Amino acid sequence: MATSWITGVCLRQNRLEWTTLRRTKEAWEIAGQGREEWPPADGDAGWISAAAIKPLLKRLKGRISVALPTDRALLRVALLPSTDAAELRGMAELQTDKFSPFPVETVAAGAEVLESAGTSSLVAMGVVRREDVEAVGQAFHGAGAPPDAVDVEILGWWWGLKHSGKIPTHGSQIVLRADSAGVEMAVVRDGAPLAFRALPGYPPDGAEAARAEWLEACAEEVADSLTALETEWGGAGLPTLHFFHETGFPLECAETLKTALGLEALFAHALDELPTASEGVARRLAEPARPLALDLAPEAWRTADAERRTRRKLLRAATVFLVAWLLAIGIFWTLLNLQRGRMARLRAQVESMEGPALEIRKLRAKTLEFAQYADRTRSALECLRVVSETLPEGVDLTTYVYRKGASLSLRGESDAPDKVYSFIQALEQTALFPEVKSEGISTRNTPQGARSQFGAALVLPGTGAEDEP
Repeated sequence: MATSWITGVCLRQNRLEWTTLRRTKEAWEIAGQGREEWPPADGDAGWISAAAIKPLLKRLKGRISVALPTDRALLRVALLPSTDAAELRGMAELQTDKFSPFPVETVAAGAEVLESAGTSSLVAMGVVRREDVEAVGQAFHGAGAPPDAVDVEILGWWWGLKHSGKIPTHGSQIVLRADSAGVEMAVVRDGAPLAFRALPGYPPDGAEAARAEWLEACAEEVADSLTALETEWGGAGLPTLHFFHETGFPLECAETLKTALGLEALFAHALDELPTASEGVARRLAEPARPLALDLAPEAWRTADAERRTRRKLLRAATVFLVAWLLAIGIFWTLLNLQRGRMARLRAQVESMEGPALEIRKLRAKTLEFAQYADRTRSALECLRVVSETLPEGVDLTTYVYRKGASLSLRGESDAPDKVYSFIQALEQTALFPEVKSEGISTRNTPQGARSQFGAALVLPGTGAEDEP
């Protein structure tokens, strides 16, 4: 997910200016701005410290781009014969080696495309001392707000100037930005910047002699720049002077500069007509990825930043997983405790019902026993009655064996076998005996003549084959 906060910071030796942008659905909007000042350090050592930044941590949100003062950078603009980012990067490195007076191992360099047309690109190249970048890194890391990019202040100011519509898109202009911290210059031709540089700072005491000396130095610096640009880019007539100043800055200085440079036109503007330089620095970082954009931060910073972002993502993912796991465990234990409570209540109900259930079972057994005892439908007498009623004339029973609740065993004889068959069939048709098993018929001679002897087994209801599964 894209970062929703970006902060641009402009550093001076005794001042820090910041702007924080917040991402909305429509665009990046200003969420906060401010300026903090502190006593200047002696000399160049310790010009920025973690102690100065730490009180501002709550305001410096999201990704941070820190812009070095313009007077600590060398900037050059060149027209390079390519529009390919890789080729332009290589060309810019060669150009940087030519115009930089410092050993390559002691500097941090970068470049960005200002404009592209046809087969060429207008490229701004910047060089700063590596120790200045490291000082910024140490200060912000020490304060707990590691920067994501290192910019140059005048490029943030140029972003605001370009988007303000204050500069004509034709002709030649000298644009000066003057405030209590210093003076910066951009030379513009047909809307494109050809030079960026810092001019000598306005003397703090404001004495007449100091002011005259400052004006002379500024006029000399501007004249030298115009001469160099005319040599490189050709003449373009007298430029117009645009002077952006803080409230209270003496405007007569601008008139004096115009006269000293032999210029014909001067336009004075209040500096608050433009976005702040820190806003420009923030919006430069917020712009969609460009093929070649100036960033003086060491590669190690970007690697560390990528690792830091990866750790944050992993930490967020681990946190989400842990919360989900704890939530699942909580739900599981809640359900388990509910189930345990339910089981305990059921066990208590069962235990409370065991005594009455046992009494009911005993009572039921007694009831069944009593009912069985009282039921005479399968008694020996009842069975004898049914057998006697079905006994044909001429058939005599010799044996009658009653097994309570189970069966009857009959033995007998007859003067004719067909009477025996009739007797057995009659027994099968009674409702009392669901099963009648003949045990065979045999004939025996007696003094009274031939006699048929037989046996039969009668099964009572509730026993025998019909109860088997």
